[in-house]
Amino acid sequence: MAIEELKRFFERSPRAATRDLYHGVILGLAVGNALGIRGENTSREALRRLFPDGLREIEPSERECRWDDDTAQSVILAEALLEEAELDLAGFASLLVSWARENGRGMGNLTRRVISKLESGVPVEDASREVWEEDGREPAGNGAVMRCAPVALRWRRSSRQLIEVTMKSARVTHHDSRCVWSAVTLNGALALWLGGANPDLEDLARLLDRAGADTRVSAAVRRVRGCRLADLGLDDRETMGYTVKAMQVGLWALQEEPDFEAVLCEVVNVGGDTDTNGAVAGAVMGGRVGLAGIPPRWRESIRDESRLIDLADRLFDASEGPAPRSVTARPPSPREAS
Repeated sequence: MAIEELKRFFERSPRAATRDLYHGVILGLAVGNALGIRGENTSREALRRLFPDGLREIEPSERECRWDDDTAQSVILAEALLEEAELDLAGFASLLVSWARENGRGMGNLTRRVISKLESGVPVEDASREVWEEDGREPAGNGAVMRCAPVALRWRRSSRQLIEVTMKSARVTHHDSRCVWSAVTLNGALALWLGGANPDLEDLARLLDRAGADTRVSAAVRRVRGCRLADLGLDDRETMGYTVKAMQVGLWALQEEPDFEAVLCEVVNVGGDTDTNGAVAGAVMGGRVGLAGIPPRWRESIRDESRLIDLADRLFDASEGPAPRSVTARPPSPREAS
Protein backbone atom coordinates (compact mmCIF):
# COMPACT_ATOMS: atom_id res chain seq x y z
CA MET A 1 0.00 0.00 0.00
CA ALA A 2 1.15 3.54 -0.75
CA ILE A 3 0.82 4.59 2.88
CA GLU A 4 3.71 2.23 3.66
CA GLU A 5 5.99 4.63 1.78
CA LEU A 6 4.88 7.46 4.03
CA LYS A 7 5.56 5.32 7.09
CA ARG A 8 9.09 4.59 5.89
CA PHE A 9 9.62 8.29 5.17
CA PHE A 10 8.69 9.20 8.75
CA GLU A 11 11.21 6.71 10.14
CA ARG A 12 14.34 8.13 8.47
CA SER A 13 15.94 9.43 11.68
CA PRO A 14 19.75 9.25 11.87
CA ARG A 15 20.03 9.73 15.64
CA ALA A 16 18.14 9.20 18.87
CA ALA A 17 16.06 12.01 20.29
CA THR A 18 17.00 13.47 23.66
CA ARG A 19 15.06 14.14 26.82
CA ASP A 20 15.93 17.84 26.50
CA LEU A 21 14.22 18.07 23.11
CA TYR A 22 11.08 16.50 24.58
CA HIS A 23 11.16 19.15 27.31
CA GLY A 24 11.52 21.76 24.58
CA VAL A 25 8.48 20.55 22.66
CA ILE A 26 6.10 20.64 25.63
CA LEU A 27 7.42 23.89 27.16
CA GLY A 28 7.76 25.47 23.73
CA LEU A 29 4.12 24.73 22.99
CA ALA A 30 3.00 26.30 26.27
CA VAL A 31 5.22 29.36 25.78
CA GLY A 32 4.07 29.93 22.20
CA ASN A 33 0.45 29.56 23.24
CA ALA A 34 0.86 32.08 26.07
CA LEU A 35 2.79 34.57 23.94
CA GLY A 36 0.11 34.60 21.27
CA ILE A 37 -2.94 35.01 23.49
CA ARG A 38 -2.98 38.81 23.42
CA GLY A 39 -2.92 38.88 19.62
CA GLU A 40 -5.56 36.22 18.95
CA ASN A 41 -7.83 36.87 15.97
CA THR A 42 -6.17 40.21 15.25
CA SER A 43 -4.90 41.44 11.90
CA ARG A 44 -1.27 42.23 11.35
CA GLU A 45 -2.01 45.94 10.99
CA ALA A 46 -4.08 46.02 14.17
CA LEU A 47 -1.26 44.30 16.05
CA ARG A 48 1.17 46.96 14.89
CA ARG A 49 -1.12 49.62 16.32
CA LEU A 50 -1.54 47.76 19.61
CA PHE A 51 2.15 46.85 19.94
CA PRO A 52 4.30 49.39 18.04
CA ASP A 53 7.47 47.57 19.12
CA GLY A 54 5.95 44.18 18.43
CA LEU A 55 4.26 41.62 20.66
CA ARG A 56 7.29 40.22 22.45
CA GLU A 57 6.24 39.47 26.00
CA ILE A 58 3.87 37.12 27.80
CA GLU A 59 1.37 38.78 30.10
CA PRO A 60 2.72 38.17 33.63
CA SER A 61 -0.75 37.22 34.86
CA GLU A 62 -0.59 34.09 32.69
CA ARG A 63 1.33 32.38 35.47
CA GLU A 64 -1.77 32.61 37.66
CA CYS A 65 -4.27 31.70 34.93
CA ARG A 66 -5.39 28.25 33.94
CA TRP A 67 -3.83 26.97 30.76
CA ASP A 68 -5.36 28.08 27.48
CA ASP A 69 -6.97 25.39 25.32
CA ASP A 70 -3.89 24.70 23.18
CA THR A 71 -1.77 23.81 26.20
CA ALA A 72 -4.60 22.24 28.23
CA GLN A 73 -5.71 19.87 25.45
CA SER A 74 -2.10 18.91 24.69
CA VAL A 75 -1.65 17.98 28.35
CA ILE A 76 -4.91 16.02 28.29
CA LEU A 77 -3.78 14.12 25.19
CA ALA A 78 -0.38 13.41 26.74
CA GLU A 79 -2.02 12.04 29.88
CA ALA A 80 -4.39 9.89 27.82
CA LEU A 81 -1.45 8.45 25.85
CA LEU A 82 0.42 7.65 29.05
CA GLU A 83 -2.67 5.82 30.31
CA GLU A 84 -3.24 3.92 27.04
CA ALA A 85 -0.55 4.30 24.37
CA GLU A 86 -2.85 3.40 21.47
CA LEU A 87 -5.32 6.00 22.84
CA ASP A 88 -8.61 4.95 24.37
CA LEU A 89 -11.07 7.24 22.60
CA ALA A 90 -13.72 7.14 25.30
CA GLY A 91 -11.12 7.94 27.94
CA PHE A 92 -9.70 10.84 25.93
CA ALA A 93 -13.19 12.18 25.28
CA SER A 94 -14.04 11.92 28.96
CA LEU A 95 -10.97 13.97 29.87
CA LEU A 96 -11.98 16.65 27.37
CA VAL A 97 -15.49 16.78 28.82
CA SER A 98 -14.10 17.16 32.33
CA TRP A 99 -11.79 19.94 31.20
CA ALA A 100 -14.66 21.78 29.53
CA ARG A 101 -16.68 21.63 32.74
CA GLU A 102 -13.83 22.73 35.00
CA ASN A 103 -12.08 25.24 32.75
CA GLY A 104 -12.55 25.30 28.98
CA ARG A 105 -10.52 28.47 28.57
CA GLY A 106 -10.12 29.42 24.92
CA MET A 107 -12.16 26.50 23.61
CA GLY A 108 -13.23 26.89 19.98
CA ASN A 109 -16.86 26.77 18.92
CA LEU A 110 -16.54 23.52 16.98
CA THR A 111 -14.86 21.73 19.88
CA ARG A 112 -17.47 23.13 22.27
CA ARG A 113 -20.28 21.70 20.17
CA VAL A 114 -18.60 18.30 19.90
CA ILE A 115 -18.05 18.17 23.66
CA SER A 116 -21.70 19.13 24.20
CA LYS A 117 -22.73 16.12 22.13
CA LEU A 118 -20.36 13.89 24.09
CA GLU A 119 -21.89 15.16 27.34
CA SER A 120 -25.37 14.33 26.04
CA GLY A 121 -24.37 10.73 25.36
CA VAL A 122 -23.51 10.76 21.66
CA PRO A 123 -20.85 8.04 21.08
CA VAL A 124 -17.32 9.34 20.65
CA GLU A 125 -17.19 7.76 17.18
CA ASP A 126 -20.14 9.91 16.04
CA ALA A 127 -19.96 13.27 17.82
CA SER A 128 -17.45 15.11 15.63
CA ARG A 129 -18.93 13.68 12.43
CA GLU A 130 -22.39 14.93 13.39
CA VAL A 131 -21.12 18.46 14.03
CA TRP A 132 -19.19 18.40 10.76
CA GLU A 133 -22.27 17.29 8.82
CA GLU A 134 -24.49 19.85 10.54
CA ASP A 135 -22.12 22.55 9.26
CA GLY A 136 -22.22 21.36 5.66
CA ARG A 137 -19.03 19.30 5.89
CA GLU A 138 -16.95 22.46 5.74
CA PRO A 139 -15.41 23.20 9.14
CA ALA A 140 -11.71 22.37 9.22
CA GLY A 141 -10.48 24.20 12.30
CA ASN A 142 -7.02 23.90 13.80
CA GLY A 143 -8.00 22.36 17.15
CA ALA A 144 -6.61 18.91 16.33
CA VAL A 145 -3.30 20.25 15.03
CA MET A 146 -2.69 22.52 18.00
CA ARG A 147 -2.63 19.59 20.45
CA CYS A 148 -1.15 16.78 18.32
CA ALA A 149 2.54 17.01 19.36
CA PRO A 150 2.31 14.54 22.30
CA VAL A 151 1.53 11.76 19.81
CA ALA A 152 4.77 12.50 17.95
CA LEU A 153 6.63 12.32 21.26
CA ARG A 154 5.02 9.06 22.34
CA TRP A 155 5.25 7.29 18.98
CA ARG A 156 8.35 8.87 17.41
CA ARG A 157 9.93 5.43 16.93
CA SER A 158 6.91 3.80 15.29
CA SER A 159 5.49 5.51 12.23
CA ARG A 160 2.54 3.12 12.10
CA GLN A 161 1.31 4.09 15.55
CA LEU A 162 2.25 7.71 14.99
CA ILE A 163 -0.05 7.92 11.97
CA GLU A 164 -2.86 5.80 13.37
CA VAL A 165 -2.96 7.40 16.82
CA THR A 166 -2.67 10.92 15.40
CA MET A 167 -5.68 10.18 13.19
CA LYS A 168 -7.66 8.81 16.12
CA SER A 169 -6.85 11.75 18.35
CA ALA A 170 -7.88 14.25 15.68
CA ARG A 171 -11.22 12.64 14.88
CA VAL A 172 -12.44 12.84 18.48
CA THR A 173 -13.24 16.51 17.85
CA HIS A 174 -12.35 17.21 14.19
CA HIS A 175 -13.78 14.85 11.61
CA ASP A 176 -12.72 16.62 8.41
CA SER A 177 -9.94 14.84 6.51
CA ARG A 178 -7.98 18.08 6.26
CA CYS A 179 -7.78 18.20 10.05
CA VAL A 180 -6.72 14.57 10.25
CA TRP A 181 -4.02 14.75 7.57
CA SER A 182 -2.62 18.11 8.63
CA ALA A 183 -2.08 16.67 12.12
CA VAL A 184 -0.42 13.56 10.65
CA THR A 185 1.83 15.73 8.47
CA LEU A 186 2.95 17.95 11.32
CA ASN A 187 3.57 15.03 13.68
CA GLY A 188 5.55 13.12 11.08
CA ALA A 189 7.73 16.13 10.35
CA LEU A 190 8.25 16.78 14.07
CA ALA A 191 9.21 13.17 14.69
CA LEU A 192 11.76 13.36 11.89
CA TRP A 193 13.32 16.50 13.30
CA LEU A 194 13.53 15.00 16.77
CA GLY A 195 15.63 12.27 15.19
CA GLY A 196 17.83 14.74 13.33
CA ALA A 197 16.28 14.44 9.84
CA ASN A 198 15.18 17.47 7.81
CA PRO A 199 12.12 16.44 5.77
CA ASP A 200 12.06 17.51 2.14
CA LEU A 201 8.64 19.10 1.69
CA GLU A 202 8.23 18.12 -1.95
CA ASP A 203 8.94 14.49 -1.07
CA LEU A 204 6.54 14.73 1.85
CA ALA A 205 3.77 16.21 -0.31
CA ARG A 206 4.27 13.54 -2.97
CA LEU A 207 4.03 10.74 -0.42
CA LEU A 208 0.95 12.29 1.15
CA ASP A 209 -0.72 12.23 -2.27
CA ARG A 210 0.24 8.59 -2.75
CA ALA A 211 -1.06 7.72 0.73
CA GLY A 212 -4.50 9.13 -0.09
CA ALA A 213 -4.28 12.32 1.95
CA ASP A 214 -6.59 15.22 1.20
CA THR A 215 -4.99 16.99 -1.74
CA ARG A 216 -5.58 20.38 -0.10
CA VAL A 217 -3.15 19.31 2.61
CA SER A 218 -0.40 18.21 0.24
CA ALA A 219 -0.86 21.39 -1.82
CA ALA A 220 -0.45 23.42 1.37
CA VAL A 221 2.76 21.53 2.18
CA ARG A 222 4.18 22.44 -1.24
CA ARG A 223 3.35 26.13 -0.74
CA VAL A 224 5.61 26.29 2.31
CA ARG A 225 8.79 25.55 0.33
CA GLY A 226 10.84 28.72 0.19
CA CYS A 227 7.94 30.93 1.25
CA ARG A 228 7.97 33.85 3.64
CA LEU A 229 5.68 33.66 6.64
CA ALA A 230 3.77 36.69 5.34
CA ASP A 231 2.96 34.71 2.18
CA LEU A 232 0.75 32.32 4.18
CA GLY A 233 -1.89 34.95 4.90
CA LEU A 234 -2.35 33.92 8.50
CA ASP A 235 -4.51 36.95 9.33
CA ASP A 236 -6.91 36.44 6.42
CA ARG A 237 -10.38 36.65 7.99
CA GLU A 238 -11.74 33.95 5.70
CA THR A 239 -9.12 31.34 6.58
CA MET A 240 -7.99 32.38 10.06
CA GLY A 241 -7.91 29.27 12.23
CA TYR A 242 -7.86 26.89 9.24
CA THR A 243 -6.12 23.61 10.06
CA VAL A 244 -3.69 23.70 7.13
CA LYS A 245 -2.56 27.20 8.12
CA ALA A 246 -1.47 25.95 11.54
CA MET A 247 0.28 23.01 9.88
CA GLN A 248 2.04 25.38 7.49
CA VAL A 249 3.30 27.47 10.42
CA GLY A 250 4.92 24.37 11.89
CA LEU A 251 6.52 23.34 8.60
CA TRP A 252 7.72 26.89 7.99
CA ALA A 253 9.32 26.97 11.45
CA LEU A 254 11.24 23.79 10.61
CA GLN A 255 12.91 25.58 7.70
CA GLU A 256 14.02 28.66 9.66
CA GLU A 257 17.18 29.33 11.64
CA PRO A 258 17.02 27.67 15.08
CA ASP A 259 16.31 30.88 17.00
CA PHE A 260 13.30 30.22 19.23
CA GLU A 261 12.61 33.83 20.18
CA ALA A 262 12.98 35.25 16.67
CA VAL A 263 10.71 32.64 15.10
CA LEU A 264 8.01 32.91 17.78
CA CYS A 265 7.96 36.70 17.62
CA GLU A 266 7.64 36.62 13.85
CA VAL A 267 4.77 34.13 14.04
CA VAL A 268 2.65 36.00 16.56
CA ASN A 269 3.24 39.41 14.98
CA VAL A 270 1.81 38.49 11.58
CA GLY A 271 -1.59 38.17 13.26
CA GLY A 272 -4.38 35.66 12.88
CA ASP A 273 -4.98 32.82 15.29
CA THR A 274 -1.81 33.78 17.09
CA ASP A 275 -2.17 31.62 20.19
CA THR A 276 -2.54 28.40 18.19
CA ASN A 277 0.06 29.39 15.60
CA GLY A 278 2.37 30.27 18.48
CA ALA A 279 1.72 26.92 20.14
CA VAL A 280 2.51 24.99 16.96
CA ALA A 281 5.64 27.01 16.20
CA GLY A 282 6.69 26.76 19.84
CA ALA A 283 6.41 22.97 19.86
CA VAL A 284 8.41 22.68 16.65
CA MET A 285 11.11 25.14 17.67
CA GLY A 286 11.32 23.67 21.16
CA GLY A 287 11.98 20.32 19.51
CA ARG A 288 14.89 21.91 17.66
CA VAL A 289 16.57 23.96 20.38
CA GLY A 290 15.57 22.12 23.56
CA LEU A 291 14.57 23.61 26.87
CA ALA A 292 17.71 25.73 27.21
CA GLY A 293 16.87 27.52 23.95
CA ILE A 294 13.60 28.92 25.30
CA PRO A 295 14.00 32.42 26.80
CA PRO A 296 13.98 32.17 30.61
CA ARG A 297 11.73 35.23 30.93
CA TRP A 298 9.05 33.44 28.91
CA ARG A 299 9.36 30.20 30.85
CA GLU A 300 8.94 32.22 34.04
CA SER A 301 5.40 33.13 32.99
CA ILE A 302 4.20 29.54 32.45
CA ARG A 303 2.04 27.94 35.09
CA ASP A 304 3.05 24.52 36.45
CA GLU A 305 6.27 24.20 34.48
CA SER A 306 7.32 21.23 36.61
CA ARG A 307 4.18 19.33 35.61
CA LEU A 308 4.89 19.95 31.94
CA ILE A 309 8.48 18.78 32.35
CA ASP A 310 7.26 15.66 34.11
CA LEU A 311 4.85 14.88 31.26
CA ALA A 312 7.68 15.28 28.75
CA ASP A 313 9.88 12.96 30.80
CA ARG A 314 7.17 10.32 30.97
CA LEU A 315 6.53 10.53 27.24
CA PHE A 316 10.25 10.19 26.60
CA ASP A 317 10.51 7.12 28.82
CA ALA A 318 7.44 5.56 27.20
CA SER A 319 8.85 6.18 23.71
CA GLU A 320 12.12 4.52 24.62
CA GLY A 321 10.46 1.26 25.68
CA PRO A 322 9.43 -0.54 28.87
CA ALA A 323 12.67 0.11 30.75
CA PRO A 324 12.85 3.84 31.58
CA ARG A 325 16.23 5.44 31.29
CA SER A 326 17.73 7.41 34.15
CA VAL A 327 16.57 10.98 34.33
CA THR A 328 19.17 13.45 33.13
CA ALA A 329 19.60 16.82 34.70
CA ARG A 330 17.51 19.60 33.21
CA PRO A 331 18.22 23.33 33.23
CA PRO A 332 16.60 24.88 36.29
CA SER A 333 13.54 27.04 35.77
CA PRO A 334 14.11 30.78 36.17
CA ARG A 335 12.40 30.71 39.56
CA GLU A 336 14.44 27.72 40.74
CA ALA A 337 17.64 29.44 39.69
CA SER A 338 16.82 32.72 41.41
